[in-house]
Amino acid sequence: MSSPEQNELANTEKRLIELLQEDGRMPTTELARRLGISEPTVRKKLNQLLGDGIVNIRASADPALLGYEVSAFVGIDTEWAAISAVATVLKEFSFIEHVSITTGTYDIIIKASFRNLRHLHDFLLKDLTSIEGVKDSYSYIILQNEKNTSLPPFMEQ
Repeated sequence: MSSPEQNELANTEKRLIELLQEDGRMPTTELARRLGISEPTVRKKLNQLLGDGIVNIRASADPALLGYEVSAFVGIDTEWAAISAVATVLKEFSFIEHVSITTGTYDIIIKASFRNLRHLHDFLLKDLTSIEGVKDSYSYIILQNEKNTSLPPFMEQ
């Protein structure tokens, strides 16, 4: 097991992650220029972050522009022994963006984008109710996203 000191990132790595969150396609030459270090050093640090699974570079799309008109959070109550199995089934739905096992009111909370209200309706009343171990659900339609980012705590100001 690693010590806390080994898990902490140096300021250069933190700043590198910030820059990649601004633009995941930023060339290593530009990253090096902005960080004030050499390009080979940036490549080495980036490869280490990717290899360790600390950084994952992927495209982010606006669901509405892809034809998904309704986004929602859904809190799901499950049978206690079925939480992990239900989460595993939920991960297979392509329109579900996040599946989180939680404490508090719900056992699982998902965030998903649906083509329309009928799609949401069918998911809630057909797909979700057919999953063994699901007891109940509570949905919250997202009217407007004010902030959509996944900054780790060390990035907070």
